[in-house]
Amino acid sequence: MKAVAVLAVLPDYRSSFVQELYKALGQSDTDLSFVVGDQHLDATVKSADHPRVIKVRNRTFLGRRILWQAGALRHVHGADVVVVDLNPRSVTAWVILLWRMALRRRTLVWGHILPRRGAAARTAPLRRRMRRLASGVISYTWSDAQKVIQEDKSARVWVAANGLYPDPLLGYDAQSDLRHRLLYVGRIEPTKKPILALQAFAIARRELSLDDRVRLTFVGSGSQSSELETQARAFSVSDRVDVLGSINDYERLRKLYAESVASLSPGYVGLSLTQSLGFGVPMLVARDEPHAPEFELFSASTGRSFPMDDSRAMAEEMVWLSKNMDSWDRTAIVATVRETYSSTAMARGFELALRNIDQPVAK
Repeated sequence: MKAVAVLAVLPDYRSSFVQELYKALGQSDTDLSFVVGDQHLDATVKSADHPRVIKVRNRTFLGRRILWQAGALRHVHGADVVVVDLNPRSVTAWVILLWRMALRRRTLVWGHILPRRGAAARTAPLRRRMRRLASGVISYTWSDAQKVIQEDKSARVWVAANGLYPDPLLGYDAQSDLRHRLLYVGRIEPTKKPILALQAFAIARRELSLDDRVRLTFVGSGSQSSELETQARAFSVSDRVDVLGSINDYERLRKLYAESVASLSPGYVGLSLTQSLGFGVPMLVARDEPHAPEFELFSASTGRSFPMDDSRAMAEEMVWLSKNMDSWDRTAIVATVRETYSSTAMARGFELALRNIDQPVAK
């Protein structure tokens, strides 16, 4: 069976998923190719160089609101099954869906069922239309899969939930007694609000007697990286703040998480929640942000929250977390991810979808 996945981007964090998927398909008759663009509509999201992946150029229009993948269509000819992004801003996805529907060829959509702004967003009806043009849906989350079934009980649905690491690499360092970091991992961009975390840390140190051993650590890159360092000096906390840049190496990240009291999401949360919980580290999350559906993993057992954009409330939670770092059941935190959000489980759901084998979608 020839299968092709045409995706806007395939970032570095998908490496484990790609490896696990090809491992799973190794014993089948499925020949899978990925066709991916160089960068997304958000130019900070780029494709990495994965083995066995065809890279094409993404062209954007209308102020980077619309995407066309130049040269992608020729790779779809003759495919038994094609997977496209569930993203109404991708003209390529629409063309493939309509073309293959006319030919009565099997086509799947993969992505979030709703935009981050929810069912009231202007693009929500377009996502629904894409789902109805497709032969089936591969959902990023289990709760999204349930929404599809509630809307259309005859829909074919699979779950390939956003997992970053295979089963064996999920877990926490039980011997670590050196937890002294508040850890931010993600893009250093305004929508993720890293400056808010810095402001809260400064308040926690200056006014709320945050443990002097605790450091604020940023992992990631983006347009606000230099501003973080400037603001850390302005707040007189640069001696306790680390701006480390992007880190993709598993061992380095595992060590940072093993040293962390908690991870931080001052803006909207997505994959960083999956990653943090996979290492047994609770997350401090802003309430009422337009979180990605991975937010379904968040609960009182996996983290704490504070009112959106409230730096003082965030500071108070930083202090609470530093004083109660031993109050978490880290084994249970890891368990929330291992069975459903590992890259192994992600690859398993994607493989079942390609091969048209039913998958139970209840968590």
